[in-house]
Amino acid sequence: MAAEQRGAKIKKKLEIDPIHAETVRLVYRLALKGEGDSGPMGIKSITNHLNARNIRTRDGGKFGIASVHQILTRTTYIGQHRFNTRDHKTRNAKPQAEHAVMEVPPIITEAEFKAVQAALKARSPKWMLPRAVSGPTLLTGICFCASCGGAMTLRTRKGGQYRYYTCSTKARQGKSGCSGLTVPMDKLERAVADHLEWRLLDPQRLTAMMDQVLERRQEWNEHRRGHIAELRKRVAEAEAKLKPPLRGDRERRHQRCRSFA
Repeated sequence: MAAEQRGAKIKKKLEIDPIHAETVRLVYRLALKGEGDSGPMGIKSITNHLNARNIRTRDGGKFGIASVHQILTRTTYIGQHRFNTRDHKTRNAKPQAEHAVMEVPPIITEAEFKAVQAALKARSPKWMLPRAVSGPTLLTGICFCASCGGAMTLRTRKGGQYRYYTCSTKARQGKSGCSGLTVPMDKLERAVADHLEWRLLDPQRLTAMMDQVLERRQEWNEHRRGHIAELRKRVAEAEAKLKPPLRGDRERRHQRCRSFA
């Protein structure tokens, strides 16, 4: 970001960051040609390549699949910087026709950009960003990687035919981010369910749980009996205050009144 003085106003404009520009060119080169004789590389392979060589993002962090995907789809690198792309109230994405576009210095050619977009639209698994399944799953949000502590998320392959739990850090950054395992969904869920069944239905555990339940029930019953007794006492006291005085009591009160007179 650079600033340009125009009279009393300062107008900001985007300029090329030489270091980040080289990274962008490398990402597109790997996507279109690969390294050596490898041929075009997929997003995950590019992510592993960058992190293995300690190439960092503009902010100094490790690359993830999402950040590489963003580089390969961002029109800023062909000289069209888009902003105001979301509704400021709903935060929903606006149609491209409503985007504000500012011309900036390009880093790659439009032909390179279009070639990458065509490959992405081919929906080949090695090009497409792995899709996290948004439907309800047994362990999402409660299962974590033992290596790095990252959440285990669901990933699919072959159009959803195969489903796996994998470390979210590994999914974003590759093996350089975390060497955690990728486990078939059915296998991990069955192992967790079997373990819970063994723990919950263990005879000793069930006996201890029932003892606690009976003990708490006994305490509750005693508390309830004491509460009922207290209520009965209050009712008796209230009835005594509301009950009219007996005839002898009325005569004695009348005599005391006459003596005072």
